[in-house]
Amino acid sequence: MRYRESTFTIQTKRVPYLLNRAFRAGVSIGDIILGEREVTVTVPRKCRAAFLSILREEGVDFTDNTVVFRFRPVLAVSFVLAAILVIVFGSFVYGVDISGNRTVNTADIEAVLSAHRVDGFTYKKGIDLDAIRRDVTALGGISFVSVGIKGSTLYVNVKEELPAAEPEAENTAPVFATRSGVVTKVVCESGTALVKAGDVVTIGDTLIAPVYRFTEGEAPAPAKGEVWASTVYCKEVVLPQISVQNERTGRTFSVRTLRLFGREYAPLVSVPFSQYDVSERVVYSCGFVSVTERIYHERMDAVVCHDFDLEAPALLEKARSEILAEVPFYAYATGGVVAEEKKMDNVYYVVLYYTVVQRIDSLFLPNDRQQKEAWIG
Repeated sequence: MRYRESTFTIQTKRVPYLLNRAFRAGVSIGDIILGEREVTVTVPRKCRAAFLSILREEGVDFTDNTVVFRFRPVLAVSFVLAAILVIVFGSFVYGVDISGNRTVNTADIEAVLSAHRVDGFTYKKGIDLDAIRRDVTALGGISFVSVGIKGSTLYVNVKEELPAAEPEAENTAPVFATRSGVVTKVVCESGTALVKAGDVVTIGDTLIAPVYRFTEGEAPAPAKGEVWASTVYCKEVVLPQISVQNERTGRTFSVRTLRLFGREYAPLVSVPFSQYDVSERVVYSCGFVSVTERIYHERMDAVVCHDFDLEAPALLEKARSEILAEVPFYAYATGGVVAEEKKMDNVYYVVLYYTVVQRIDSLFLPNDRQQKEAWIG
């Protein structure tokens, strides 16, 4: 290693003589690098003094390139203070990590830690981990707690109790239809089925009544079961030959606003357009000064003539995507999307039909929240 060696750059032509004399004096020679006008010699640090004496006695010009470590009081004091701070701060806890709790309030666990004076800087040996574990476990809804210290952080991991299973409430309401369609299958688990395969039902019709029917009368019973039906999704596309659309004309009017130290300075102007859109852009911004330009885009109603043959394919593809997006994931199709079109004098009219088989009973609701809201109405 370099700090155990001394390096000298010697400017002389008597290199062999100097090396032989150094060998006779017991000096070990390491690396020897010959240059055009100088030679670099490396000797062990313990032989540095002897080699220096030889060079001085021979009157040779040389440069001592040895890296000498010099004691620096400021640096030494910094190292000592850093070591002391590491030791001192390592003896304290100044962070808390609470995990595992979902129903138990974190503030309740923090209150237990505060009662044991674990807030801010706390001396590690003054923390009773067993007492903290016991008091946190005593909180309601907790079955197990692990408490430990790692570094300068106190870790509290909570295992909560499983909630008690509530008995499933019996469905005393009838099962009704959530869509119109032709019934294809009925599986009645409890109650009385009021429809059969082939029946036509509409939204809101009762499919399974919450009763058992006997010859002598009726008895209440939970309504359970599945009802599948063939149902149709529809989408209409209407494209007039002539329509009025509000479009930009290309004319603009702009106003610049200066903001200086939080206050705005804008000229008082009136917009020369009756209908317009507004957009803004930052022209200049530098700390407390900014310039913003507000652009007014003129809009006017324009008569647009539509080309049926040119625009119809894109409209039909968009409508087809929308109708497929309405169909729930559990339905299966009985065919493709069918389009019936009518081309009148001034209107292009198309109705898309998509027939699928799906559950239509109110007991089956999809996972999607928006679809649930649409079903429930």
